[in-house]
Amino acid sequence: LFTTPLLLYDLALLTDADRGTILGLIGADAFMIITGLVGALSTVYKWRFVWWAVSDAALIYILYVLYFNLGQKARQMEGDRASTFNVLRNLTVVLWILYPIWWVLGTEGAGVVPLFVETAGFMVLDVTA
Repeated sequence: LFTTPLLLYDLALLTDADRGTILGLIGADAFMIITGLVGALSTVYKWRFVWWAVSDAALIYILYVLYFNLGQKARQMEGDRASTFNVLRNLTVVLWILYPIWWVLGTEGAGVVPLFVETAGFMVLDVTA
């Protein structure tokens, strides 16, 4: 609940986003993280996936805002700021999409990936994101 809101805040600042957009992004991010945690802590297998889907809905909202709302603002900018935003946004989006996929493959989800591989994968994602 610390680094990802800051990352979204920085991306929003690059586009001169208004306060409402920034607060919406940060709120959705906190909601996404908390519901993902609830899913991971759930002892009922079915509910893990329900919470995973709820968390993913928040992620989809975040991606929408990054691509459409902030993307539109970035297209109106000129020079390095717009290209910097686009590169950072695209990198963030690709890495963030990998998190729920890795979660569902890991021990909290379908259990396809063993714990040590899952942990290593999340470590790589955390360092690169």
